[in-house]
Amino acid sequence: MKAVTIKEAKARLNALVEAAERGEQVVLMRGSKHVAVILPVSAEDLELAPSLIDAQAERLWRRLEEERREGTSVLFDNARQAVTHLDAATSPQARRGRRASKKPSASTRSR
Repeated sequence: MKAVTIKEAKARLNALVEAAERGEQVVLMRGSKHVAVILPVSAEDLELAPSLIDAQAERLWRRLEEERREGTSVLFDNARQAVTHLDAATSPQARRGRRASKKPSASTRSR
């Protein structure tokens, strides 16, 4: 771990960032006071958890209730998979397919 003043950090920022890329931590100081740290970061550190908007959450609860009644529950490892599943289930093609399966066709009715 290195400790440098902010003035020194401004002058050597590229070198300090490269040190962080190699896994080193750099403490920034204002006078004799520690004020900040430059840390190495990985892709996992930056991964943001997806969140559901209200309409998606409403569809999720509705879908869960349908699946509970029908006994066709689906499990997901993360929220992103759930959102993808919901988006696919509410796509125009899926909606057309659902409507078509609920309404008997003219040829079926005449038999």
